Amino acid sequence: MSNNLLAGKRGIIFGALDEHSIAWKVAERCVEEGAKITLTNAPVALRFGHIQGLGEKLGAEIIPADATNLEDLENLVDKSVEVLGGKLDFVLHSNGMSLNVRKGRDYTDLKYDWMQKTFDISAISFHKVMQTLYQKDAMNEWGSILALTYIAA
Repeated sequence: MSNNLLAGKRGIIFGALDEHSIAWKVAERCVEEGAKITLTNAPVALRFGHIQGLGEKLGAEIIPADATNLEDLENLVDKSVEVLGGKLDFVLHSNGMSLNVRKGRDYTDLKYDWMQKTFDISAISFHKVMQTLYQKDAMNEWGSILALTYIAA
């Protein structure tokens, strides 16, 4: 049941990979409540996830962006503001990934350059997102930025 709590609100949702991800469920609920959204994930995640189907279902444009890359984030913010028709009211940063885990490395045998990349993807990118939003003056006053970021060790 919808109460249109987000009617007229605009936002970006990071990290909706498949129907098991929190970001996926948040995206569905936001649209059910009347929000207009764009979806984003890293280009590699777009290839092995199911975000295209979610975008079609929700009428949401998918804008590829590597959250560790400032140029990608600037493009994401610019395109989202354009597509959604104005400044943003909310951003959900739901990025978390460990290269060591993905590549089957045991905790006692970590590759530290992969660990640094994990920190960049899972945590530092949150600051990059906030910095980009601030520099582009892309958030409405009293807008919300929520991080469901984690370090998958």
